[in-house]
Amino acid sequence: MASAQRPPLTPNDAPNDAPLPPPAAVAEVIPPFHQHGPRNCGDHHHDATNQKFSRHFCQGEDESTAWNLSCTLCHARATLNQLHDLPCGDLICRDCLLVKALGVTFSINRNREKIQELWVKMEALDVYFCNKPDVEPREKKLVGRRYGRHRLSVLRLAGLTCCRVSMRLDRFLACMGTAVSRDLWLAMCWVSDAPRAQRACAWPDCGAYLPVCCRYAVPTASARRWYCVVCQGNSMDCVRTLEAAQTRFPFLRQGHDALTPSR
Repeated sequence: MASAQRPPLTPNDAPNDAPLPPPAAVAEVIPPFHQHGPRNCGDHHHDATNQKFSRHFCQGEDESTAWNLSCTLCHARATLNQLHDLPCGDLICRDCLLVKALGVTFSINRNREKIQELWVKMEALDVYFCNKPDVEPREKKLVGRRYGRHRLSVLRLAGLTCCRVSMRLDRFLACMGTAVSRDLWLAMCWVSDAPRAQRACAWPDCGAYLPVCCRYAVPTASARRWYCVVCQGNSMDCVRTLEAAQTRFPFLRQGHDALTPSR
């Protein structure tokens, strides 16, 4: 697993040979991974009147302090504010949350070819819509449903669903450790970003995934820059393509657009 992220540099404290920090617009969308950890967990608030969660409560109990609740997965006892609510109605403890988060990387490694095949089908549907702007409402609805099924299948194959519903694990990044939350965030970005826009860090000792939200333009240069949340270095667009497919995450294929290191 990659080393923990250090606090980001600012233009004033970056040495002359250090990589430049990302612009504010990019820095704002990157979670503060170095602040994440168990100290942020244990003060969760849930709507006890929600029908999805009501089965967990006994009528008249104080939901914030009652010890009659158990994790849906491991059945460990915990107070409600120590449990994490999933959209399907499950309530899970921090240990099971970490298992879910770590399982995403495993699922992507195991199912990445199937995920990429589904991306091809989704891209074809996008092209279909672009070429038929006057598509009939009924056909548009049918194609939209097919796209939604593909999208849900991608999330399932990536280990991001529970009971066939997206778990939205990004809500609990702060509860995880620095490296776990960062790796999960990168995996979720990889799943959501358009395949053609995906890039990998160009620094030889890194190669981490570079989300589209970490891409930015430099006013004095024609090539765009990409900021890496793992090594905190920058890469930039170039004319090169990958000479071989990547056999580890982010699994970019041969001929995919490559980057070159940049300060």
